[in-house]
Amino acid sequence: MAEGGLQVEKQNAQGSSWNANSYHFEERDYSTWGKKRLNELLDKRETKEAGVVVLHQGQEFTLGLKLEMKKLEGDAWVNIRKGKKMTCFNYELDLAFKGHILGGTDNRWDLEGKFFYEVAVGDDPETRFEFKQRYPFQKAIEASLSEFVTSQFKIFVTELGEKGQPQVKDDFATKVEPRVQKGQYVKYDQGPDGVAALQETAKKY
Repeated sequence: MAEGGLQVEKQNAQGSSWNANSYHFEERDYSTWGKKRLNELLDKRETKEAGVVVLHQGQEFTLGLKLEMKKLEGDAWVNIRKGKKMTCFNYELDLAFKGHILGGTDNRWDLEGKFFYEVAVGDDPETRFEFKQRYPFQKAIEASLSEFVTSQFKIFVTELGEKGQPQVKDDFATKVEPRVQKGQYVKYDQGPDGVAALQETAKKY
């Protein structure tokens, strides 16, 4: 795993009912869920509400940007093999941002631009920025915005890692019937031939 890369470690898995001991390869696709969840985490998000700040030469600036998801492509899936589960994903995002950065009481700079973010399981995110104009502390702004988006991706990866476990519903619970060998005695409590019925019949004689 690359240092700082986004990944979840292999976990114990519980495959489908046909997959004895979760030994055989099984893949579950969560791409539809993934795109919906990433939009929830990033589209229309405001960095000021999330407490994002920019540090520059010992000073702290408040970053007040609103993000807009322009493009989101990629996939998310879970593999199961030999009792282990591996969470996998790869995504490319184009984010537009607009707002301002505040420092002190009177310093305010308007910000506008685009942010390109690409990430795959086990790798460090690759980022690229396009600003409408340049700023003396642009690298610090880029670092803070990248850190915020990565923090949202870590939430996504954690939730994705929790998937892949089948949910048991009572309506579809498997009923296990006792298997009786020939000649084996089985005590039947209910029914016309059950012990309870026979005992009631015996009381009449």
